[in-house]
Parts: sequence; structure tokens; C-alpha cells
Amino acid sequence: MKKARLGMAVVLAVVLAVGVALTSASAETALRMGSEFAARSWAGQAAEKFAAYVKEKTNGQYSIQLFLGGQLGPAKATFGEMKMGSLPLVLGTQNTPCEWKEGRNFNATAAPFRYRTNEEMAKFFHSPLGLEMYKEFGKGGIQYIGYFGDRSARALTTTKTPVYKPADMNGLKIRVPGMKSIQAFFQEAGAKPTPMAFTDLFMGLKTGIVDGQDNGIDQVVGQGFYEVQKYYMELDHAFGTFMLYTSVATWNKWPDSLKKVLVDGCAMAAEFGNKLKAEDMKSAYTEIQQKGMTFIPADKIDRAAFEKVGERVFEKFDGDLWDKGFMKKLEQQLEAIRKG
Repeated sequence: MKKARLGMAVVLAVVLAVGVALTSASAETALRMGSEFAARSWAGQAAEKFAAYVKEKTNGQYSIQLFLGGQLGPAKATFGEMKMGSLPLVLGTQNTPCEWKEGRNFNATAAPFRYRTNEEMAKFFHSPLGLEMYKEFGKGGIQYIGYFGDRSARALTTTKTPVYKPADMNGLKIRVPGMKSIQAFFQEAGAKPTPMAFTDLFMGLKTGIVDGQDNGIDQVVGQGFYEVQKYYMELDHAFGTFMLYTSVATWNKWPDSLKKVLVDGCAMAAEFGNKLKAEDMKSAYTEIQQKGMTFIPADKIDRAAFEKVGERVFEKFDGDLWDKGFMKKLEQQLEAIRKG
């Protein structure tokens, strides 16, 4: 009888131990986070820090499962999943909203030669007009969580053709992202803009489906584009920021304590990523030349001619790519920022 009772006690102890373990495991909520950006990119490394921060600040109640490098698909696909509630977090850019009708005015922020620096762009998205844009975008079901750091200025890279002036782009197949203002700019310059998911870009360049692309030095290094591109033109035609998003429905379900950790985590990740940017930019241009690329600096490019192309686009598409008169509002907000 004693042995029986002892056996039952052992069984009960095991069951209780398993129950405690299961309760502990279920207490941790894993939040999946997708991004097109590679793990070695600034955004990818910042995301790793963000994940560690969230787990620490929530005492292990929440963890972030990272799926970087487009593992979950291109941005539009992951945003679709996010809107349906099956993917909690997506790390994109300030240009991502351009893909949806509620974000049409973001095409104006993607337009070339509007911003002068990364800092100016970051301030804009925290300005009254920038916040109003995200509020409008939220009506489509996507919630902006926070600024995640700066991208490098957009450049132009090509496989065989150096570009110094718009005429040099005639007939070139340039991969462009989903922003119609960028597409219109390259078309006006004489190129053949070719929309393509970022996740397909490396192979597109390698196989010659496209002749070039317009990401900055961070992606040329981070994605290894130097392996399939010969020329790097420091066009600096647009600036960019990394941004973290979720769905409005998911955001509304989360407790305020988690929301604060996510917002604060974005600020921490942005600071970390921008420090990486500042350090890497010191050697990035040297690195791509060591990898075999020819670097053409900004002072060798006819920027004035490219800016004239941009102005034609802005006039032509006012009221089409963005609300009529919105570009004027954007310029007024930027002037206020520049005046301090």
C-alpha cells in the first residue's frame, strides 16, 4: 500500500511539474515579425536588438520571432497578412504605405529631391502633417508603431552603363519599388521603370531582367548587390527611414504596457541602427570599390538636370499620385522644420 501511495505521489509530482512547465511556456507570447531586409543590414541588426529589448522589458512575457530577408514574402504580401491578423509585426519603410489607397499621399514623400537630409525626413514624420498622414493611413487597417532608424540616401546602380545625366538612362530597365512617384521620375528621365519585389531583385539583376536599381549604399552592401552591379552613382535623389507597423485590430488588443515597450523599443532600435549607419558609412564606399564597383560621386553627376526631371513629374501628377495641393502642404511643413 505504501509503495502504491509512493508511486501515486511520484506520478502526481511529475504531472504538476509538467503542468508548471506548460503554464510557463504558454505565459510567453511569441510575436512574429517579418521584413524584407537582410539580417546583416542595419535594419536587421536593429531588429535583433529590438527583439532582445522586448523580451527583457516584458520579463519574458513577450518574445519577438524574426523572419528577415524576405522569408515571409515581399512587403505587400506581409502587410496583407498583417491586416488579416495572422502576422503581428512588419518592419518596412516610410514608403510602404504607397501601396494602398489610404497611403496615396506618401507618394509625395517618396518623390525625388524633396528632402535634404535623413534628419529632416525623420522630423517630418513626427510633425503635425506627418502624423496626420499616418492617421489617415490607419483608416485602412494598418497602425504605425514607430520610427526604426534611417536608410542611406537612394543611389542608382547599373550593370553596364555609367549614368551622369538623364540622357544616359535612356532605355535602361531600372527596378523600381511600389512608389509611383519614383516610377514616374525614372520614366520621365528616359528609363524603363520595372516594378519588382525587393525579394526578387538580386536575381533580377543577376539574370539581366533589369539593368539597375535605386537603393542606397546600405542595401548595396547589405544585400550584396555589388556582386551583380558595376556602377554606383551617388544620385542622392531620395531619403528613407525604417518604420515598424502592425494592424489596427492587433494594436487595439494589446495591453498599454506592451504598446509602450514596442514604442520605446523602436526608439532604442533607431538609435542603435543610426550608430551602425554612421560607423559603416565611413567605409561603405571604399568597400564596394574593393568589391569591384566603380563609384561615381555626386559632384560628377548633373544633379540640376535630374532635379528638373523631378519638377516636371511633380507638376504633371499633382492631384493624381497624391491629393491636389498636397505637395505644397509638404513643402510648407518642411520649411517650418528648416526654420526650427
